[in-house]
Amino acid sequence: MTADSQGNDLASVGVPITGMGAFAPVDIANVIDKAALGASPLVLPAAARRLGLYKVDGGPAPSRETGDAIEFFQKGYTLAGEGTRAVVINLAEQNAAVMALTEGAEPDENGVIEVSSSLPGNRFILYVVTRYRGGLEKRQIGVASVTAVEPDQQTRGEVEGIAVTFTWQEDELFNGAPFWQWGPAIPGSVPATGVTAGTPGSFTPAGAAAPATLAALQALGALGETTAWTTGQYVVLGDASQAHWDGDSWAAGAAA
Repeated sequence: MTADSQGNDLASVGVPITGMGAFAPVDIANVIDKAALGASPLVLPAAARRLGLYKVDGGPAPSRETGDAIEFFQKGYTLAGEGTRAVVINLAEQNAAVMALTEGAEPDENGVIEVSSSLPGNRFILYVVTRYRGGLEKRQIGVASVTAVEPDQQTRGEVEGIAVTFTWQEDELFNGAPFWQWGPAIPGSVPATGVTAGTPGSFTPAGAAAPATLAALQALGALGETTAWTTGQYVVLGDASQAHWDGDSWAAGAAA
């Protein structure tokens, strides 16, 4: 849809219907490149661990706090204070990934965790994806840490959740930004005009749709590629298969 005569556009209204959260170790290998952040499908690194289901009213609740402004001798001049961004998610599953994140420990050989009174001093790459009615998605990625854990009161017949506050941390992996955000937009809505080799690689520009099949990729031509990809490099296609540039054409699988 497009905006009506009054400038209103119902298609731009955010009505969340589902989402996903995950985390991975702070490592360059676990950073989703900007060119791939809007791709469809979104491919998470192999090291990413999903957080599972949220409570129905426990979707991501972002916050933004700003410290006191700095004033100057001359009236009318101020400098904004330091800011902090965070997101609270009420997790419904009590799975191994959630326990490792909130307790900072894995069960021993007897299945027992020796809990601590303190929050875990962990830092990780956090992935937060929200899908809206109409196909829009918002995707966020950055370094974060757990700064609050508030378990729900146990109520008979109701889901027992854990409200976890993730505070975004500025990190050089993300050029000093608290996080990167793609969207809200429709993933893969931009046609691919280029490609970047990798493990996996990605199509460009940001948000470009992955060709549905190998034949569809071959129909796009070389996409600027002239040199054969190195061993292990590939792109993921819409049917979840892999392909690589062999120096002359697009071939199935990863480069050997």
